[in-house]
Amino acid sequence: MRRRMIVGLMGVLAASALVIGSTAGIGGASVSSQSDPPKAANCAGKTKKKAIKQIKSAYNHFLDYETAATAAEKEPYIQYLSGDDVSPAFQAQFRASSEANASAAATTSVKVNKVKCTGKKAADVDFDLVLNGEVTPDLAPPGDAVIDAGAWKVTGLTLCNLQALGDPTILEAGPCSEITLEGEPSDLTANTA
Repeated sequence: MRRRMIVGLMGVLAASALVIGSTAGIGGASVSSQSDPPKAANCAGKTKKKAIKQIKSAYNHFLDYETAATAAEKEPYIQYLSGDDVSPAFQAQFRASSEANASAAATTSVKVNKVKCTGKKAADVDFDLVLNGEVTPDLAPPGDAVIDAGAWKVTGLTLCNLQALGDPTILEAGPCSEITLEGEPSDLTANTA
């Protein structure tokens, strides 16, 4: 019984890492200024509290279905999916996996427990996933955030590590393998949107 519950929970967890609507944002839909992240505050000195608030907001946009349910709402808050450099392969992987798990994602949220600045433009994030209204402590891997294109974003590595909970093979090839081993996907292109 416990094994069945864990297997079911892992399926929901995998879906939570891929929280976007089933068809939104596909085909190059533009992002409205309402969903664009605010200009990033440095994670130091007088702006540290503001930065921590912006980092929490990025995690909410990424994982809380009530905050952001579509690709257009989520992608500006995830590294390599928007901004100055975009990875088409990483974006396609994110969208395809998300579409496959959209119904489970609708019951997902996030609880950010702690943000620790590791520099002016980087932070470690301790968070728990909230699945069907229940906090699931210690299931989510450690996360982080960086300033990218002038905004705080959930790192591509955090996305990959969440996806790997449901499908460990995601780290063996493609953009997640490159992010894990080399720090960034090899197909980064200048964003013209």
